[in-house]
Amino acid sequence: MKKKWIKTGIVFLGAGCWFLALLFYGETEKKAGCFNAYYDTPVLTRSALSAFTEQAEQKEPGEQADVLPQTTGWSMEEMQSVSSEVREVVTADVWKIAGSMESFFAGQLAGGSYPWEDDVQGCMVSTALAEKLFGTKNVQGNRITIAGMEYYIRGCVKNGSIFAAVRAEEEEGLNGIFLEYGEKSKPASSAQSLLMQMTGKEANGFFEGNLYSALARAIVSLPLWLLFFVYIRNGYRQLNRISGSGIRFLAKMLVAGAICGMTAAGLAWTFRFSGDYLPTMWSDMGFFPRLIAEKREVFRELQRCLLCPGDERVFSDLKNTILFTGLAVLAEMIFASSGSSKRIRSRKDGRES
Repeated sequence: MKKKWIKTGIVFLGAGCWFLALLFYGETEKKAGCFNAYYDTPVLTRSALSAFTEQAEQKEPGEQADVLPQTTGWSMEEMQSVSSEVREVVTADVWKIAGSMESFFAGQLAGGSYPWEDDVQGCMVSTALAEKLFGTKNVQGNRITIAGMEYYIRGCVKNGSIFAAVRAEEEEGLNGIFLEYGEKSKPASSAQSLLMQMTGKEANGFFEGNLYSALARAIVSLPLWLLFFVYIRNGYRQLNRISGSGIRFLAKMLVAGAICGMTAAGLAWTFRFSGDYLPTMWSDMGFFPRLIAEKREVFRELQRCLLCPGDERVFSDLKNTILFTGLAVLAEMIFASSGSSKRIRSRKDGRES
């Protein structure tokens, strides 16, 4: 009886861990189709970014206008003084946004609303900064001073880092470009081509949201694949109990066909990478080693940059996805090993009797 309760506890523990992994995977999935380019020096101004997008959307009669992604420019100034009527001075980073704050801080709104694009007096603060300035997260409508300029808090961003976000000035230099496509499997090469047109410069760091969401998707599916192969193996063995050889062969062929179909559908759901991850010629045996080395170097370069809050959160969610998926797989393996050891003992007892 005690062993049954332990096995039941293992099942619920594994299911709970996988549920948490799914929740974190869902957060990474929100960043699929998002790309962020980091530059060491300013590459555009807010006015130049607006001019580029307007020119791309306005074509001559008969020509098709380019469909651009949601484009947001940004820069960040470290260690700026921020004060309020409650507390005199706090040091915080200040993000300066040219474009949609809703796109830049997507999924992180803790309260209030995002300032509209022409709201030069509106700002956002992180929950950590709100707690330091006012002792609460409900700070909408309060007035604060950032680097000598007065702003009114429109909303609060759920984040443990101390920062504020304001509108960038028209001629203020931007050190980064954030792109959000509606297509979740948009190739990174398309985003990089657009960024080169906009800036004329290679990015020093490049965040590829659909790569990390695809990795999270492949990882979170591991417990399902483990269950699939265990039950397929056990079920296929049961076919040997069919007495007629002809019927047994037909049953095995039907089951094998069903397994192949289910495996193909499962692989299509699990691996959702863009066309950049497929070779133009399958005879190119060095494609995948080169691709892995290239992506590893891109990741290293990105880690040298001071990440935007949204990108930092994706890496945190990916780590949690890996952690809880690993715990779920471990629970499955413990449960499966207990069942196999029980079958081995029963076989030994049968032989001895």
